Amino acid sequence: MKNVYDIRYEKNLTYILSQEQEHPSENVDGGIYAKTAVILYLYYIDTLTEYWPYLDGIQEGIDLYIISSREELLEKVREHMSLSGKTQIQYILKENRGRDVSALLVTSADLIKKYEYVCFLHDKKEHCEEMEKDTELWRKNLWGNLIGSSGYIDNILGLFTENPKLGILAPPEPIGDHFCAWYGDGWANSFTITKELADRLKLNADIDADKPPITLGTALWFQSRALHKLFAYGWKYSDFDDEGLKDKNYLSYGIERLFAYIAQDAGFETGTVMTAAYAEEQTSYVQHAVGAVFSETKRLFPMIPVSELESYRENRKRMVHFARLHANKKLYLYGTGTFGRFCFFLLREANLLPDAYLVSETGKDAAVCGLPVYLLPDAAALSDSAVIITVFEERIQKEMIQNLEERGLSDYLVFWA
Repeated sequence: MKNVYDIRYEKNLTYILSQEQEHPSENVDGGIYAKTAVILYLYYIDTLTEYWPYLDGIQEGIDLYIISSREELLEKVREHMSLSGKTQIQYILKENRGRDVSALLVTSADLIKKYEYVCFLHDKKEHCEEMEKDTELWRKNLWGNLIGSSGYIDNILGLFTENPKLGILAPPEPIGDHFCAWYGDGWANSFTITKELADRLKLNADIDADKPPITLGTALWFQSRALHKLFAYGWKYSDFDDEGLKDKNYLSYGIERLFAYIAQDAGFETGTVMTAAYAEEQTSYVQHAVGAVFSETKRLFPMIPVSELESYRENRKRMVHFARLHANKKLYLYGTGTFGRFCFFLLREANLLPDAYLVSETGKDAAVCGLPVYLLPDAAALSDSAVIITVFEERIQKEMIQNLEERGLSDYLVFWA
C-alpha cells in the first residue's frame, strides 16, 4: 500500500480549475445539487464581510448550513442572506467547544448522512500582527479554492462525477513566510496523535512520519461514503477539551490530518484543488521561497538535483555504516571542501565524530569544523586508520584512491559513489 502523499504525486491528483463552468451541464444540473451541501462554521464576527461574496456565489439548489457558537453572528448572517434571495439555508447554534472540528464531527454528523457530496469550511483569523499577511492568503486558499464561484463549484462536482474514486478534494498546503507545510513539514509535531487516531479507527492506510499529510485543517470537499468510518465513530462535544489547543498532540490536530487516510481505508483517493489564479500566486511564491531557502542551506547541504536524492540517502547510509564498522580505528575525512564539511555534519548527526581531515597538499586551513587538518601521511601513520573520501568529482576521487592505495590503505570509502 502506497502513502497518500506519493499517490497524489504519482497520479497527478492536483486539479487547477477555472472559475467559469467548464464541465457539461448534465454533470451539475438535475439531481446533483440535491445531493450536495455546503456547511460553514463561522466564529469571528469582524471578518464576516470578507466571506459574503463566497456565500452569495453558492448556487440555489445546494443546501447551505451556517454553524456558530455565537447567536449574534448567526443573526448577522441571516440579515445578509435575507437580501440574497437564497432560501435553502439553515442556521445552527452549537456548543462552544471543539471549534470547527466538533462542528464537523458532532454538529454535522447527522446532516452529512443526507448527502453524497459535502463541502465543509471554516473562517480563520490571525492572532498576532506578524501573521496577518500569511493568514489572509490562507483564507483566500481555503475559501477561494473550495467555493470560489458557482461555476467553480460546478467544476468540482464535475470532477467527483467523472472520477468516482476521488473521495476528497482539499485546498493546497498553505504558503507563507511563517508556514513550513508547503515544503513538507505538515506534521508539525502532530504525528503521534494522528497515528493514535488511525489505530483507534482501525484504518488500513499507510501513515508514515517521513511522508507529510495532505490535508491540513477541516476545509475540504468529500464524498460522504469516503469518510463514513470517521462519522460512524460517534464523536461527542465532551471529546474536545479546548484547554489542550496549545498541545500539538491535541485531538483536533490529529483529525484534520487524518482525512486522506480514512478515505484510503475506504478505497478512495485524495486530491488537491485550486483556482488558476491561486495556482499562479502559489507558483510565484514557492519559486521565490525555495530559492531563498536553498541559497542559505546549500552552505551545509550541497544543492544537488532531485534526481540524486535517492543516491544521497544510500550514500549517507553507507558512510554511517562504514564509520560505525571502523569505530575502533582513527577515522579521517579526505577533503575539506563543501562535501567534506557535509560529511562531517552527517556523521555528527549520527553521533559519530571523525578524528581529523586529510588533504593531499598543504592548504591555508589548520582546522575545519573544529577538526585538525593533516597532510596525507605515510603508510605507517595510516596503518590503523579508516578514510572517507568526501569529494564529489570522480577524477579527484580516483586520485585520492591512488594516493591511499599507494600507502597500502584498503579501509576507505568513497562517499559519493
